[in-house]
Amino acid sequence: MADFDLSAYLGVFLDEVDEQLQILDSEILILEEKPSDTQTIQNIFRAAHTLKGSSASMGFEKMKEFTHHLENVFDLIRNQLLTVTPALVDVIFESIDFIKRLKEAIVNGSLDKMDIVPHVDKLHQLKRDGEQPPKREEVTLKSTGKVPVKLDDYQKNVIQNAYTFGHNAVAVSVSLMKDTLMKNVRALLVHNNLREAGEIIAAFPPVEEMEKETDFTGEMTYILLTMQTKQEIIDIVSQVSDIESVDVVELAEADNDAPANEAADANVKETKEPEIIEKEKRSSIKQKVHPTVRVDVDRLEHLMNLVGELVIDQTRLVDVRSRLTENETSREDDIDTLDEVTNHLSRVITELQEGMMKTRMLPIEQLFNRFPRMVRDTAQKSEKEIEFIMEGKETELDRSLIEEISDPIIHLLRNSIDHGIEAPEEREKIGKPRKGKIVLRAAHEENHIVISIKDDGKGIDPQKVKESAIKRGSISEEEASKLTDKELIFLIFKSGVSTAEKITDISGRGVGMDIVRAHIENLNGLIDIESTVGEGTIFTVKLPLTLAIISSLLVKFGAKTFAIPLVNVLEIIRLNTDDIQIVNNKEVGLVRGRVLPLVRMKERLQIEDDESIPKHKHREFVIVVGIADKRIGLIADKTLGNQEIVIKSLGKYVGSPPYIAGATIMGDGSVALILDVSSVVREEGAQLLENVEINRKKELKEEQQFVTFKLDTEEYGLEIQRAKDIVSVPNITKVVNTSDDLLGIINLRGTMLPVVDLRKRFHLEVKEITQKSRIIVVENEGEDVGFLVDEVTQVLKTNHHQIEHPPAGSQYNHSDLIKGISKDGNRVVILLDFDKIIHSTDIQPIQQPFNNEEPILKAN
Repeated sequence: MADFDLSAYLGVFLDEVDEQLQILDSEILILEEKPSDTQTIQNIFRAAHTLKGSSASMGFEKMKEFTHHLENVFDLIRNQLLTVTPALVDVIFESIDFIKRLKEAIVNGSLDKMDIVPHVDKLHQLKRDGEQPPKREEVTLKSTGKVPVKLDDYQKNVIQNAYTFGHNAVAVSVSLMKDTLMKNVRALLVHNNLREAGEIIAAFPPVEEMEKETDFTGEMTYILLTMQTKQEIIDIVSQVSDIESVDVVELAEADNDAPANEAADANVKETKEPEIIEKEKRSSIKQKVHPTVRVDVDRLEHLMNLVGELVIDQTRLVDVRSRLTENETSREDDIDTLDEVTNHLSRVITELQEGMMKTRMLPIEQLFNRFPRMVRDTAQKSEKEIEFIMEGKETELDRSLIEEISDPIIHLLRNSIDHGIEAPEEREKIGKPRKGKIVLRAAHEENHIVISIKDDGKGIDPQKVKESAIKRGSISEEEASKLTDKELIFLIFKSGVSTAEKITDISGRGVGMDIVRAHIENLNGLIDIESTVGEGTIFTVKLPLTLAIISSLLVKFGAKTFAIPLVNVLEIIRLNTDDIQIVNNKEVGLVRGRVLPLVRMKERLQIEDDESIPKHKHREFVIVVGIADKRIGLIADKTLGNQEIVIKSLGKYVGSPPYIAGATIMGDGSVALILDVSSVVREEGAQLLENVEINRKKELKEEQQFVTFKLDTEEYGLEIQRAKDIVSVPNITKVVNTSDDLLGIINLRGTMLPVVDLRKRFHLEVKEITQKSRIIVVENEGEDVGFLVDEVTQVLKTNHHQIEHPPAGSQYNHSDLIKGISKDGNRVVILLDFDKIIHSTDIQPIQQPFNNEEPILKAN
């Protein structure tokens, strides 16, 4: 047989190892809490068995042998021959950690140098401890087995494959009572019961002989592939009457023949210990790992559909280009078509971008699941009792960030356990529960992910931080005396500053916090601390969802356009020149009574002036940005709005200029540079004493935005969050026997969408559809409805203070459908209540077709 190159499957194998090790980590924690949970024990055994099978199939003999010994320990637990204790769990966790080292050795090509003997000895000791009579009474059926078993090559291969997929192979020997009538019927019942426990791959004697009443003696042996325990199999067979004895023997992987009478009176058969075989020399060569990605099939299907739409648009563009070059008389119609195609293309590309982003996204659960084990070990070491809660594990994050944020979270968790949470006795004295609580939470917020670590411990004492910082020389007494409690707490990010009364080998509140800050700075993230002495601490980390495509704020510094990552932008303000002062030869601004360092990036980057922008201004644009715990204000000449950008490297010839993180290509083909906020902030940063993020959220909460559109001469508004999509008007299919309001239905990306004419709804004169006409798609209780409008105008930004209720006896048509009126100078926008409009429209949502039937549209 030809040898196969298994290196191509190494990436898949390593992913499988990681997955099974994670299962072991989490399930053993559950086992420690619930030692008798059979489902948990079964999950553990299955994971260990899968590890053994997959490492064997890849030829990694040392991993296979070690996992085999670990599996034997799990088998003893499963058969209640080993009691689960903290000491046993510690040894199991050590074994799992050793498997992780074996995995790294496979990648590094040093597997043959790994010594498994000391770790196997520990497992053997556990096994010897477990070799004692079971504490509970076993089934009293006498064990016999008189039928010889001979497996052919095919059956042996089936068993080997079953081991690879985590199944067990057992020989089940059954004896019927000698005076039993209709032995063949009893044998058929046993056969059917065993089929419920697994897959029967062989029967001795064959089933045909069992059916012959004259030749069948009542002795039978089945070879069964199963996930059931031996006791469960015995119980299943014993349901049949007239059974004299049942014997279940586990087949060893190396067994060629497994006569049932080899272990006739044994409850557990010792499987043969596999030899260490020096296989391919590739085990000593550093392995090249081909990274693999697991993507939900539905997401790939969605991407395929989008690509199909792009191909259609490409065909239409080619067709329009051909007509434009050949025939000038039809240019107006072709330009309309071109406008429609480009609008559709824009929407599809946006969805395609989002779809591609989602293929890179992984649930943060993959990261969070590592922490319960770490929390348990750290709590044991520091002699604390911890209740660890994880929330938001389904929150998705770019796979490139999953590994990057691991270390900061580990540092923060260890700090919370070791020096945040008090000792159990101390907590009891002050009226707290003995068990401290730590909550790790993840959530999406706009285009960011927010991770918080909250504990109910002693909190951070600002005065202790102050004393530590002064002692370390991080700050002078005079400087420290001017700082508020919030600023003092932020001093723990200085190297070496700690509030710990004694430094342990685990952590110190402050020891390693400079590392946390450095990690978060590198990821363009923010960190905030809220702490109350005696009550606890909350660390909040805010990060971009991805490092490849980011939301940015486009600004002008002089004549050049720059992109600032939006995750670093806290707020944009207009600052009077009177509020800008010079302190220590540097400009600072007064923001709500607080001091903010200012940087004129135009001068810092030596950019020439833009002639169209006046040089002397009474007010300056200031973009307040932050990295980790620092805040500064960037003075810009102009803001151009938000935009999604793709980060491009500057290349090796350009290198890494100061203050520049990369570049992006704009819609007009020009290049805009991306500002490296972290480098600017590190040079000039200071803490803004007031939490500007909270103020920004408050302002955003008060602000309301509306999509505005025209009907006849009036301008109307719809809450922006209700507008699911705005599309050009495609062909509308008329539907008979429907209300006057309903124009018909359209195909919107594979979904049938009813379209309502708002002009008819408001009893306005019907107008022909023009190039400016649009359909606004509004979601209503899970169903979408489209509304035809004359023209979509600009977004209206206002707040609830500026919205008036329609006056009594209003002159506006259908005033019952109006929720308010916004007036800004000469601009009047009528704000509509679309819930009432939808419910007062005489249509029901389209029922999706069954079995390729035509869609149905109902009219009341």
